[in-house]
Amino acid sequence: MDFANIAARYLTRYKATYGRSASPDQWSALNAILGCRTEQYGQMQLSCQSCHWQTDRYLSCGHRCCNQCQNHATTEWLQRQAAKLLPVEYFMVTLTLPHELRVLAKANQKVVYALMFQCAVSTLKDFGLNDKTLAAELAMMAVLHTHSRRLDFHPHIHVIVPGGGINQRRNEWRKLKGDYLFNGFQLATVFRARLLKAIAKAGLTPPITPKKWVVQCQSVGKGLPALKYLSRYLYRGVISNQNIVADDGITVTFQYKDSDTGKMKTRRLRGEDFIALILQHTLPKGFRRARDYGFLHGNAKQLLKRVQWLLQVAISIIDPAQRPQFICQQCQSLMSVVGVTRMRPG
Repeated sequence: MDFANIAARYLTRYKATYGRSASPDQWSALNAILGCRTEQYGQMQLSCQSCHWQTDRYLSCGHRCCNQCQNHATTEWLQRQAAKLLPVEYFMVTLTLPHELRVLAKANQKVVYALMFQCAVSTLKDFGLNDKTLAAELAMMAVLHTHSRRLDFHPHIHVIVPGGGINQRRNEWRKLKGDYLFNGFQLATVFRARLLKAIAKAGLTPPITPKKWVVQCQSVGKGLPALKYLSRYLYRGVISNQNIVADDGITVTFQYKDSDTGKMKTRRLRGEDFIALILQHTLPKGFRRARDYGFLHGNAKQLLKRVQWLLQVAISIIDPAQRPQFICQQCQSLMSVVGVTRMRPG
């Protein structure tokens, strides 16, 4: 079972139930998923390097919502971030949008998501500058997720923060002491005030302004475990095909890990509702899910080099990520792409 086949199976019912409410971005994602690795996107011609046996393979859609694509993009992202890792403790800060504001966010995704990034990052930067023992410029990498483990609409931002910052005026690295970053309740208070103010300034009116906001802050060791966690969710689709466990023609059942107990649970929905559950997490066209800040930003390479010099980081050359190779079914040798045929639109 895979999501593409399920989407095709329940497409008529989905159109009847959700056809009018689905956004253009969701229809675009669904069209890409249905056409992935079919004649819709064309095909490549492969030839064996040893026995010269030839075959064709359909091209993938490349859409970021497709759970059959983006494996190579994930590997590349992880390599880029791993090359920036520093020999310090890392922390993951998770800033969650309260459920009372999620209707507003769903109706104004591009605006609210952008404001979430802006307010989350500015809050953490100011905490770093105003901390008496740190007083330094923080760097961070932030990723937007819009779903809970049950795949409900649950916008939140994960921010990976190195345990320290740079004081450019003194040209020194300020190390964070201990395994503690900032107080989560204080972060939540400032994040709440800034985001509500930014939402109001954008001309949006929340139905209610909740008092309780959740910001979690935890140590994740030397950074790579947190990067691998984020990479699993960054470029692939919302659900893995392995987690779709049953389809009886009327309902679809998928499994997920409960965040409280750590045990696997299942959830069953009508087929058309399952498609809608997945597609509601389609991001607006052109919206960047992952962003870097401070000396981790792509335009701050010289500043990153200064930080690496201060921390005496040994710079290693990382070979570019290799794309998956095709193996000949006749002699098990490598195959080469000798041609690509693209389908013409219309």
